[in-house]
Amino acid sequence: MLGTYALSAGYYDAYYKKAQAVRTLIDQDFVKAFQKIDLILTPTSPHPAFKLGEKKDNPLAMYLEDIFLTGASLAGLPAASFPAGEADGLPVGFQLIAPRLREEAIFQAAVAIGK
Repeated sequence: MLGTYALSAGYYDAYYKKAQAVRTLIDQDFVKAFQKIDLILTPTSPHPAFKLGEKKDNPLAMYLEDIFLTGASLAGLPAASFPAGEADGLPVGFQLIAPRLREEAIFQAAVAIGK
């Protein structure tokens, strides 16, 4: 709804157009990276899981916990998150990102990692 409002309320140049330009740059960076590598492995988040309700008063802190996930989403790339164990008794995970239309590479890597 917010996107529709921004488009209809005269904010196209101020917000939407700039956001689309940034999205294109992110996509181009991934395209360059995938010319040299097959997959990208990242943490799912920069920290182990936080306790339920711990960051409810700090929306920016909660948003930043997803920082490693947004690039693939913005570029429209296939990605999958997997459990990777624990740190200090809290769950941690990793993410595999593949080039566009290469979902099978994620599945193959997941099987190899799981062995």
